Amino acid sequence: MTDIRRAARWGTWVMCGVLLLVLYRADALDNPAGIQRVAYLASIGAWLATAGLMAWPERGTRQRQVLATTLSVVTLAATTAVTLTVPAGLQHTNANWAIGVNGWLLLTIASGVRLSLLVLWLALPVVLALAAAIPAGPPEIAVMCVRALGILGLQIPIALATRALERSAEATRQLQLTQDAIRTEQFVAAALHDDRLRRSRTVAAAVEPVLASLADVAAGTAPDDSLRRSSRIAAAQVRRLLAAWNHDDGDPLGDELSACLDDLQAAGTRIEVAVHAGQLPPVLRRATRDVVRACARLPVSRLRLTAVPTPTHLSLSVVARTGNPGARFVLGPVPAPLAIRTTTIDETLWVELTCPL
Repeated sequence: MTDIRRAARWGTWVMCGVLLLVLYRADALDNPAGIQRVAYLASIGAWLATAGLMAWPERGTRQRQVLATTLSVVTLAATTAVTLTVPAGLQHTNANWAIGVNGWLLLTIASGVRLSLLVLWLALPVVLALAAAIPAGPPEIAVMCVRALGILGLQIPIALATRALERSAEATRQLQLTQDAIRTEQFVAAALHDDRLRRSRTVAAAVEPVLASLADVAAGTAPDDSLRRSSRIAAAQVRRLLAAWNHDDGDPLGDELSACLDDLQAAGTRIEVAVHAGQLPPVLRRATRDVVRACARLPVSRLRLTAVPTPTHLSLSVVARTGNPGARFVLGPVPAPLAIRTTTIDETLWVELTCPL
């Protein structure tokens, strides 16, 4: 239940109480027909019970729906009893107090139902009173029509206005949510742009000195060992920066494994990395780090690391090109749930680690 509907229901409930307890009390209790008093007391009971109904959470149990239906039936039955005991010529007077008072009570009880059903529910007591006024002739029917328009002309517009305000409030809420989402998207886009700009500047800072040195070499200066070493270090930095750039969550290899690869590349080994997954599991990263360290003890000229996910597991392969076909690759057992397979063909060493997902 929205705040607008809750306020409207309490407003119509208070209006019904004022009419029932103040304005029409004497008309109901002074009527000689005993059923009028019973109908009046039943209407008061329904009015009091409606306060409990409104205090009950709308998303409650089935008992709430049963209570609402019961109160609606009691209110309509009391209205019908009063209408049938009033003479045809007095239907337009306060003698038939129920069609006005209990109409507000029905509006309070059934405000949450479909609009067409609510209008039908409100019009039913008025139509019954019009039918009861027919025996009195056209003058009474005309006067009764005026009273019917006065009753429904207030109740139905209030129901329509409540629904219109609810739709307007919902549209405003959705617009606010959309604007918040746009602002959040703009903030995230700006943050990502600043992060990419920072990374590109870091890459430029790492590569610029090496390029300047290479330009000196192109101008005739002979390369030295320091240039080769700085080139390898810069290449390792660029590889790590690009890996972090392509994965918003950071380097998928982790700091320790990336550091091992950087050291190996700085030592002159050509490194290639192709990770087609997000962050590698920690156990897989540690095992891969041990594999790279074991490869570093061999005369490795080229190393390629590839990680490919499947629906059931993540497969990581380390393929190393060694200059010594007889070199022995030594690695301890890998922890569960990893599985390892090692294959050596001439100068190529292939180590495959499999981690279930």
